[in-house]
Amino acid sequence: MKTIQLSEKELATLKAAVWAQIQNVNKDIRFAQEQGKNISFLLELKKEFEQAFEALKYAN
Repeated sequence: MKTIQLSEKELATLKAAVWAQIQNVNKDIRFAQEQGKNISFLLELKKEFEQAFEALKYAN
């Protein structure tokens, strides 16, 4: 794994993109629940995005 340097703007952009994906997955979860579909993979995806977002909080 490599370490990269990001500007504040780049880091903010990454955080915003991951946050938007979390919101999209939340929407997909609600839609799937309304249709009675299995949402386990969506919950796992949401968890992974949330972990990525948490990691970005500690980035310099």
